[in-house]
Amino acid sequence: MSNKEYVVKVSDDDVEEIEAMLQRQKTLLTAQQYNPNKITRPQQKIAHALIRDVDDYSNNERFLQNTEDDLKKRFCIDVGYPFDRLFSLSNCSKDLATQFISWLVEYCFHYDIPFDGKDSHLDFDMNRKMFLSALHNRCFVTGARRQDAVLHIHHVNVVGMGKRKKVDHRGRYYMILRAELHNEIHQLGYDAFCEKWHVGAVKLADEQIIQYGLMTKKLMNERDSDTDYEIKDWQLPSKEG
Repeated sequence: MSNKEYVVKVSDDDVEEIEAMLQRQKTLLTAQQYNPNKITRPQQKIAHALIRDVDDYSNNERFLQNTEDDLKKRFCIDVGYPFDRLFSLSNCSKDLATQFISWLVEYCFHYDIPFDGKDSHLDFDMNRKMFLSALHNRCFVTGARRQDAVLHIHHVNVVGMGKRKKVDHRGRYYMILRAELHNEIHQLGYDAFCEKWHVGAVKLADEQIIQYGLMTKKLMNERDSDTDYEIKDWQLPSKEG
């Protein structure tokens, strides 16, 4: 029988896995029709990593599958998705996988489940991670909690030490960083630091500005009600030097 050569198109997500299989001399492959709306391999890895984080933190003696099923049921209840037959992470839609992953991330933040520096799988939605880190008072880079590390508020928009009490902190950009990382960002500069750690800054809500002691509610009300109050040039947000 003559040898035949076939050309098969695969997604970028599968190339690495196929190469690993070939290196292990496992060349028996099953061909399936490509579905662009089906959950991707990176999404599967992200979801399973987050489920393992929850399971490890729970420290229970149940099977990992039980934890996965419980999380799926909670997700379905929260978003109003029918769960008479639970969806599978092997063949669900890409959109459903995205919703489930976002829900898992927020679940971990809400229940204070630590990522312990293993959160590289959260790069899929870095803006969301930064928002949740600020909301739950965690280091933007490591996810460390305030009870486990010394955390600093980094002002991305430069504010002189003598003017910090006078400035209106609303509408400015901030980062929450471990003390050693706060020193590092001053050494590297904002752009180089963000490129190294794949993070960014966010604006804080009024509640967070009050929570972190940057302004008081009374001061906010006074500024808002004072018709003669004028924002000076040095109070406007500007790029970090």
